[in-house]
Amino acid sequence: MEGLLLIDKPTGITSHKVVEIVRKHLNIKKVGHAGTLDPLATGLLVVMLGKTTKLSDILISQFKSYQTEVGLFIETDSGDITGKIIKREEKKIFKREEIQEIIDSFCDYIYWQTPPLYSAIKIKGKKLCEYARQGKTVEVPPRQVTIKKIELLEYIPEKNLISLRVECSKGTYIRSLVKDIAQRLNTIATVVKLKRVSSGNFHINQAIKLEEVSTNKIISNEELNEKYNYQIR
Repeated sequence: MEGLLLIDKPTGITSHKVVEIVRKHLNIKKVGHAGTLDPLATGLLVVMLGKTTKLSDILISQFKSYQTEVGLFIETDSGDITGKIIKREEKKIFKREEIQEIIDSFCDYIYWQTPPLYSAIKIKGKKLCEYARQGKTVEVPPRQVTIKKIELLEYIPEKNLISLRVECSKGTYIRSLVKDIAQRLNTIATVVKLKRVSSGNFHINQAIKLEEVSTNKIISNEELNEKYNYQIR
């Protein structure tokens, strides 16, 4: 069995757990995914089956788009609302134009982004999140990322919320991007909601719910080659 499954990942579980469920449900050993989603995050998870895992590097390297809801004036240790609150700031009202100007400064922007400590990146063979849970500090090397497009969808001052749509390169952490945007606004913020909308040629509208996993939902390698120009060599 080989091909792709496009899964609409629910919140509260890891991408690895989705892979486990697919592996068990379809009784197939070789299963992988093309880009991790945090447990908080929902949306498109591209799951590869069998020989299609050979496309891993190609699929992971594709640009991805997200919608995120940002909570202002609060900072957590994880960078999202599931973490421990470590700082609060007094509420202030921004002009929408002021936020828009900062958002625009990130459009078509290549910069060195520092990943959050709560992440799966490995330093000396150990995940950063493991250091974080042990209360250990470790130097996190920045990585170059590209923010291809970023759009301000909504600003709700009475709820201290900003909604954004972001299209970005492989390796971009939305939690870090939110932190960087907040810094330019001279405040703090954390991710409240996060949804992956697209990955390369695939869109959330094509995805199925995890409970709908079945063989007739698989995109075959022939279709991948013919329709999406992804060919296994």
